[in-house]
Amino acid sequence: MRIIARILGLVLGSGVAATAQPADHPATAQPADHPAVQIAGLWWMQENLSVTRYQNGDSIPDGTADHAAWAQLSTGAWAYPDSQAALRRSFGLLYNWYAVNDPRGLCPTGWRLPTHDEWTALTQALGGETKAGAVLKARQGWLPAGFRGSDGTYGGLGAYAYWWSSTGSGINGAWGRFVDGTQSGIFMMDGYKRSAFSVRCVAKR
Repeated sequence: MRIIARILGLVLGSGVAATAQPADHPATAQPADHPAVQIAGLWWMQENLSVTRYQNGDSIPDGTADHAAWAQLSTGAWAYPDSQAALRRSFGLLYNWYAVNDPRGLCPTGWRLPTHDEWTALTQALGGETKAGAVLKARQGWLPAGFRGSDGTYGGLGAYAYWWSSTGSGINGAWGRFVDGTQSGIFMMDGYKRSAFSVRCVAKR
């Protein structure tokens, strides 16, 4: 099973201090509808996304139960972490990239998915690839929900946190980041679009 094609060598915990903002990214008021922290000029949600409807109100299919069907999907779907509904409150939901990229909008109104370059800017603002993971894990709320592989299997709950970006890497892949609970770095990944990872939204400017 291929979860990541390349590790080049990410988690947002609550309470990360706001950083100085570049001149071309002026600070804006903190969003009132979701807990957020400002890093590298953007307001980032402090919790994993947990929605089951697109922004326009359309339902996102629950793909948790059927492993075989999950492996054939080319449309948006979500799954409970480790296939356990009770984990949703703590860890949010896992989404395939087709849900992430759906034009109906996965993030709530006023929010959007971060790009690959914005994840890179966050990493640099927190000390770079080898240090940023430790900075984020030192705070509460890093929420290691694990992943769901493109074949429908689950892994990594409590040990790994994976997040999508909005940037595709090719026909079958898309960029994201992950944090390993045993290491201090933030790692770049090229994940299969049929895999399911957590989502953190950023506020629209």
